[in-house]
Amino acid sequence: MRGAALVAALLGGYTLGAMSGSAAPAPIQPAASDGRVLDDAVEAIAAAADGPVSRTRLREVALTAMVRELGDPWARYYPPQEFADFTAWLDGEGKTVRPDPESGDVSVRREDGLTVIRVAVFTHGVGARVREGVAGSTAVMLDLRGNPGGLLAEAVETASAFLADGPVVTYDGNSSPPEVINVTRPGDSRIPVVVLVDQGTASAAEVVAGSLRDRDRAILVGSPTFGKGTVQEPVRLPDGSAVELTVGRYETPDGHNLEGAGIEPDVAAGESDAEERARVVLAGLTGA
Repeated sequence: MRGAALVAALLGGYTLGAMSGSAAPAPIQPAASDGRVLDDAVEAIAAAADGPVSRTRLREVALTAMVRELGDPWARYYPPQEFADFTAWLDGEGKTVRPDPESGDVSVRREDGLTVIRVAVFTHGVGARVREGVAGSTAVMLDLRGNPGGLLAEAVETASAFLADGPVVTYDGNSSPPEVINVTRPGDSRIPVVVLVDQGTASAAEVVAGSLRDRDRAILVGSPTFGKGTVQEPVRLPDGSAVELTVGRYETPDGHNLEGAGIEPDVAAGESDAEERARVVLAGLTGA
C-alpha cells in the first residue's frame, strides 16, 4: 500500500505541476541522433540537481551501468587514471600495482641443478625472461601460484620456452574463426618440468599450465586452478578512459575450455607441501 500511495503521489504531483501553467506543455521531441545524448544528459542533470554534482562522476556511473548491462562478468569500465595505471602494469612499469614488487614479475632461483622460476603476472617481457631462466637448467619448477594472468602473448612465449613446436592454445574470437596459436620459436623440449598451480592460477597462467600438461611437457602439482577461459581487450575512449570487453575464448591444445572449469593438477598438494611434492616428482623425472 505504501508503494501504491507513493506512485499515486508522484503521478498526482506531476499532473498538478503540468496543469499549473497557463499553456499546455510542449510535446516531447525525440533526441537528436548526434551521439551527444549522454553528454546532454550529464549537463542537464548537473544543471538541475539540488546541489553540486561532478560531471565526470556522472559519466563514469553511466558508463559503468552500460557495461554491467552487457551481462559480461569480465567487462569493466576504467576511468582515465585507472586505465593508465593498468596499462603501465601490463607494460611492467607499474611499481605500485605489481603483485611481487620486490622481485618483479619473474624471479629465478637456482639450487643444486634445479631452477625455480616464479612468475607473478604475465606482463610485457615475461616470456623472454622465463626463457633466459630455462637456459642451462637441468630441471625446472615453474611456480604459477597466485598468478592472475595478464598478456596472452607473454603466456604463449612462456609455454614456448618448453616446447619445440606445435600448438600452445586455440583462440576463438567473437568475430573471427578459431585460430591455433603455435610456438613462437623452439624451446627446450626435453628438460623435466613441474608446474605449481592453485586457485589463484587464472587466465593466461592457465593457458601455460594447460598447454604444457596437454603437450605432455609438464606435471602439474597443487590445487585446482581458477577457471577463466576468456580474453578481454580494451576499447579506448577519447578522454583516456576505456571499456574492457570479452572478445574471445581460448582452449588448451586438447580442446579443453577452461571457463568455469579450471585445471585439475596431476598431483594434489596444499600450499605448505606443494614445493616438497614438486621436488619429489622432479627427482623421479630426472632419476636423481
